[in-house]
Amino acid sequence: MKKKYCIILALGFCLAPMLIITGCDIRIGNWGQAKYERTVQQQTYLASGSTLVAETSFGSVTITGADVTDCNVVAKICGRAPTEQGAQELAEQVKIKLEVVDDTLTVKAEKPPEERKRSISVSYNITVPRQTNIKCSSSYGEIDLTDINGSVDGRTSSGSISAENIEGPVILNTSYGSVKCRDISGDNVTIKSSSGSITAENIKGSAQLDTSYGSITCENMSDGDLKLQTSSGKIRITNASFGDCDAHTSYGSILSNELKGDSIKLHSGSGGVKVTEAVSDTADVSTSYGRITCRQITTNDLTVKSGSGDLDIACSDSTPAEIAANLVTSYGSIDFVAPPDFSGKIDLSTSYGSIRTNRPITISGEISNKKIKGTIGEGKGMLYLKTSSGSINLK
Repeated sequence: MKKKYCIILALGFCLAPMLIITGCDIRIGNWGQAKYERTVQQQTYLASGSTLVAETSFGSVTITGADVTDCNVVAKICGRAPTEQGAQELAEQVKIKLEVVDDTLTVKAEKPPEERKRSISVSYNITVPRQTNIKCSSSYGEIDLTDINGSVDGRTSSGSISAENIEGPVILNTSYGSVKCRDISGDNVTIKSSSGSITAENIKGSAQLDTSYGSITCENMSDGDLKLQTSSGKIRITNASFGDCDAHTSYGSILSNELKGDSIKLHSGSGGVKVTEAVSDTADVSTSYGRITCRQITTNDLTVKSGSGDLDIACSDSTPAEIAANLVTSYGSIDFVAPPDFSGKIDLSTSYGSIRTNRPITISGEISNKKIKGTIGEGKGMLYLKTSSGSINLK
C-alpha cells in the first residue's frame, strides 16, 4: 500500500509542470489530446513614443524594435481538445484585436469560454518602432524584448525573461524562471524572480536585482547604485562602478572583482566571500559562516567580520596610511596586510592562539602573546583585530 501511494505522488509531481505549461485539463487515461494551430497577422500605424500593451494568459511574448512606423503583430493560436475537429473549432473562434486609445495600442485576444479538456494558448511576435514604451505580461510563458528605446515593463508568472539593447527604465518580473538582460541603459533597472537565476551584463544606471532562489551574476555595471539580493544562491560581480553597492545572500558565496564606488557592502549568511581589486570610501564585508579573502582593497574605512571562518585581507599600496580597519572572527585566523606606511593605534587580541607581527610597535600596557595594544607612528589610523580562537598575523 505504501508503494502505491509513492507511485501516485510521483505521478502528481510529473503532471504538475505539464498542467502549468499547457494550461490543459490533463487526466490519466486522457493523454491523446488533439492540437490545432493557426497564425493571424495584423498591422497598424504606431507613432514614435507611443505605448504598446500586450497580454496573454498562456503563451510567449516577443517584442522587437525596428526602423518602422507600423506595429506588426503575428499571433500564433493553439487550440487543444479531445478531437482534432474540436481543437480546430476552438482555435478558429479566437480573434486578435488591436485597439488604440490616445497614444496606447493594446493587443488582445478575444477567446471563447474554455471548457474541461479544452485549452487555448496565444503567443505574440510583435515588431514596433524602436521608440516605443512596452508593457507586456504572460501568466504562463516566456518574454523576449529587444532593441527598444523607451520604458519597459515585462512580467510573467511562470517563464523566463530576456531583454537586450534597451534604452530606458526597465522592470522585469517573473515568479518562476530566469532573467537575462544585457546592454541596458536607463535611470533604473529592476529585476525580480521568485525562483530563478538573474544575469545582467553591460548595465548603465541604478540596478536592483532580487531573487528568492537562484544565483545573481553581474558584469560591466556602471552609473548608479547596485543592490543585489538572493535568499539562496551565489552572487558574482565583475567590473562594476557605482555609488553604493549592497550585495546580500542568505545561503551562498560572493565573488567580486574590480569594484569601484563610494561604499561596498557584501554579506553572506552562509558562504565564503572573495574580493579582488576594490576601491571605495567604506567597505563592509561579512559572513556568518565562511572564509573571507580580500586582495588589493583600497579604502578609508574597512570592516570585515565572520562568525566562523578565516580572514585573509590585503590592502593595496594606495590605501590611506590612516585607515580604520575592524576585523573580527569568532573561530578562525586573521592575516592582515596593512598599508605600507600605516600610522595609528592597534589593538590585537586572541583568546586561543598567537599573535605575530613584523611592524615596529610602541606598546602601551602589559605585553602578552595573546593581546597587543599600542601605536605605530603618530597617525590617527586604527587597526582592531580580534579572534576568539585562532592566530593573528599583522604584516
